[in-house]
Amino acid sequence: MSTRCLIAIQHNDHTFESIYCHNDGYDDGHGVGPTLRQYFHTPELAHELIALGNVSYIQESNAYAYHRDKGESYKRNRALISHNKPTLLQLAKHCDAHYVYVFTNARWETVKLRKFT
Repeated sequence: MSTRCLIAIQHNDHTFESIYCHNDGYDDGHGVGPTLRQYFHTPELAHELIALGNVSYIQESNAYAYHRDKGESYKRNRALISHNKPTLLQLAKHCDAHYVYVFTNARWETVKLRKFT
């Protein structure tokens, strides 16, 4: 079973731009949370990651993107805009995400959405 997550950036106008990550979305060990904090810790690096669109997984500073690496449609995999945090969290629930990671105020914040069964 995959641990899905959303990865988002909060913009100055308080909108959120987010991508889906299918694997290893947990916030410990070698999961997405620690990886974001270690390898995508600047606004520039966070924006580069979001620009890839949806990803299958992230390992260290590398992301396996559905568009770039699998040849899938960018239109289908591009980042989505949410106009507020409740809308972002609703999108995450729709994706059956366990976590949401938001880059805001020059750091990653974690929202845990559901328990593992």
